[in-house]
Amino acid sequence: MSVRKIFILIIIIITGLFLLTGLGFSQEKIQQKIDEFNGFSGIMVKDLLTDEVLFSHNPDNLFTPASLVKIFTLLAGLENLGQEYQFPTVFYFSSSKPGYINSDIYIKGFGDPTRSPEDIRAIACDLIDQYSIKRVTGDIVLDDSAFSPGEFLGRGWMWDDENPLIGSFIIKGENAVEPRISYYKQMSNGWGEIFCQELYRQGVKIDGELRIGKVDENLSVKAMFYSEPLDEILTHMMIMSDNQSAEAVFRSLALVDDLVDISTINNSITAMSDTIFDKLLLQWGEDYVIVDGCGLSEYNLVTPTQVVSAISYLFDQYGTEILQYFANINERGTIRERFPFQVWAKTGSLPSSSGLAGFMQTKNNRDIIFCLIANNFSGEQNNPKEFENNIIEYIYENY
Repeated sequence: MSVRKIFILIIIIITGLFLLTGLGFSQEKIQQKIDEFNGFSGIMVKDLLTDEVLFSHNPDNLFTPASLVKIFTLLAGLENLGQEYQFPTVFYFSSSKPGYINSDIYIKGFGDPTRSPEDIRAIACDLIDQYSIKRVTGDIVLDDSAFSPGEFLGRGWMWDDENPLIGSFIIKGENAVEPRISYYKQMSNGWGEIFCQELYRQGVKIDGELRIGKVDENLSVKAMFYSEPLDEILTHMMIMSDNQSAEAVFRSLALVDDLVDISTINNSITAMSDTIFDKLLLQWGEDYVIVDGCGLSEYNLVTPTQVVSAISYLFDQYGTEILQYFANINERGTIRERFPFQVWAKTGSLPSSSGLAGFMQTKNNRDIIFCLIANNFSGEQNNPKEFENNIIEYIYENY
């Protein structure tokens, strides 16, 4: 071998050793950050294309994931309901003639989470225009049986939090602000009162009253009003971490089954867990626990590896289209301007749980999937978001 070739070989070896030493030093630094964080943390980082594990720490331990649960809700919603699914609100009555409805009006709700008071009033106006309504001789009857009426809060939600209210009739943004008070019927009646007030405002006379009841099976459908497509609802759910829409999607999963007439929390859990087993081969109760769709429950338990597996599955099925559902640093959402480089991620936050999971491209143009979860932290020096930022910056710089 010539002297020149030997010299080149020595340079290559020295350079390789230098890089390995630098990476080792860098890993020591990030391990120091992990050790300094006074909480329980888990990390999984994988190459998006090769599936190679690049960095991990407690990747298979169970953690309370907070809103990272919405990634599983996204998966189940897309796979069970489909991007084009729309939440219906259905109107039934037996007879009408120009200007009159000579019967009760029955309204059946299916948990549409997109209806603000303004939207409900718009529905009333559309119905008036469609049937030229001037008078209703019967009652306005709300059928709220699609979702189990008593389960207006999620399982394991803290009773003294300001929780979103869930039911067959949802008013967008409505929360339970008075703990211990049952909102059964009040929720549906609140929706109905807004609807009736708009009828009155438009000059419609109602002879009967507003009440809760079940649709007469002999009645025919007279009008249907649909939400925006699920694709848009899931985008808002993920990017803004909206709990109400996430729980509405979760409760709707069970209604895909023709044998299910009423969605309960139990059969919603079954519907989601069946999907997760089918797509990810994870067994509820043994590998993980998820009992709601939004992540407010501290009963939920998942591992960083499982979160990364869910994201990998979504990417395999939907390609780069899946990025639209994750917040990024340039647009309105939960990570706007959080990093000086592009990241697409879902955040999670509870008083003792924080998480960040999603996609990023490193400084060296490597595409990766990551999940970070921290639990049981305390003290001002243990800011979980700062801890997450340190890990993400390390990954960006070193892979």
